[in-house]
Amino acid sequence: MSFVVNGTHHAARPRPGQCLRTFLRQLGWFGVKKGCDSGDCGACTVLLNGEPVHSCLLPAFRAEDREVTTIEGLAANGELHPMQRAFLQAQGYQCGFCTPGMIMTAASLNQSHRQDLAFALKGNLCRCTGYRAIEDAIRGVGDVDAGDGAAPCGRNVPAPAGPAVVTGQQRYTLDIVVEGLAHMKLVRSPHAHARIMAIHKEAALAVPGVCAVFTYEDAPARRFSTAGTGASIC
Repeated sequence: MSFVVNGTHHAARPRPGQCLRTFLRQLGWFGVKKGCDSGDCGACTVLLNGEPVHSCLLPAFRAEDREVTTIEGLAANGELHPMQRAFLQAQGYQCGFCTPGMIMTAASLNQSHRQDLAFALKGNLCRCTGYRAIEDAIRGVGDVDAGDGAAPCGRNVPAPAGPAVVTGQQRYTLDIVVEGLAHMKLVRSPHAHARIMAIHKEAALAVPGVCAVFTYEDAPARRFSTAGTGASIC
């Protein structure tokens, strides 16, 4: 299968049932954020043949032979897209997690959509509730003070992380790839009240990919604190 993402061809086959968002992140496009998994927050918004879609709802195979644009590919020839520049000028972000998806949707709005931004942006949520600055960005209102940055107190100076935020380069916890990273799964008791007589780990340890199984027997008997004080937790 062949996919075109930000002008780059990828010969890859998605896993059965894999959504486009997960597939894109697997290819290294981490500007597509993993948010609600239900199409509500818009953090995973990309352009598919120029139209904004929630990539967490779209099966990856349906993007085959179609143009996919993520926030990383919105800039052209080294120049930021006008909407990326507008978000920088209006500081239309706080934590920046929703910003890539917000910009992708905003970049596709026409003048009719801009007459009712509350409706046009209903598929994109800002967890920091920074909607005033987002509206300023879309309407072309700049809030950043010009100048050399001297005497910054009382002024709206540019956020240092701004360029990374609007281009999808800012990394969050889920965007960090650690080679050989193992994941832990908690298994809870199906019984509200029960006495543990024995825990048999043999079957779980035989499952391919399982590195270890920890039970209460592996917990140290001595209580300890990770606060660095050496004090015991009572």
